[in-house]
Amino acid sequence: MSIRTILVPYDFSDCATDALRVAAKIARQTGAVIEVVHLYEQMTDFHTENQKLREEIEERLEAVPHLPFLKGIELKKFMLRQLSLTEMFKNERLLTADLIVMGTHGATGLRGIVGSNTQRIVRQAPMPVLVVKHHIEDLELKDVVFASNFSPADIEKFEAFLPLLDIFNPSIHLVKVNTPRVFERSEDSNKAIDNFLQRHPLKKYTATIYNDLSIEEGILNFAKGIDADMIAMATHGRTGFFQVVNGSLTEDIVNHTNFPVLSVKL
Repeated sequence: MSIRTILVPYDFSDCATDALRVAAKIARQTGAVIEVVHLYEQMTDFHTENQKLREEIEERLEAVPHLPFLKGIELKKFMLRQLSLTEMFKNERLLTADLIVMGTHGATGLRGIVGSNTQRIVRQAPMPVLVVKHHIEDLELKDVVFASNFSPADIEKFEAFLPLLDIFNPSIHLVKVNTPRVFERSEDSNKAIDNFLQRHPLKKYTATIYNDLSIEEGILNFAKGIDADMIAMATHGRTGFFQVVNGSLTEDIVNHTNFPVLSVKL
């Protein structure tokens, strides 16, 4: 597996540009093509105002390849008329992407795809999604948290993270969070982590069973404690931003941290 095409949903906001900068670093490392897609509301083109708006969007898209950090990178750009976000991955071109990199600015963003719609993309995207929360001048991944229950499905899906992780060769910090409400014996957790390591014999890793009041707090506190560069998790598509077998993880993971978050749908 390799990263050949990176899709960046782009609404011209600062946070979308932050995501594009991260995508550019990955593209430089892999030789991937970046596809910048602007989704816009359904419009009737014969209406003068709508035609003018479309032309303005096209003009702004034309300027994107001239951003300094994109120099030398192959970039394609296109507009997609948006009926609804659920239609997005019916587009065959989008389905060929190996990775989505997108910014988020919570619920206060433009009506475009980037922002409060991030969690919907994560639920639906058939490929891994890297959510970038703030400006990163030069992406480096030295310490990555893989938060999991180490179920068979999670262990299998870890494969999807490898194309990105292999570029940076970081230390992988495996963490299983125990909470008072959802408790698992250390022996059982260690056995699950051992099963993971048999499937994925990592060279640089730590393994931790971390106790906290909630899974969200445990993941974030652990990541802060090791000064992580990214959190990676599997997500169930139907039920919110992130979910692991023993409990639900809400958008809080993204809302309450500046860590980039890499997710893949189970």
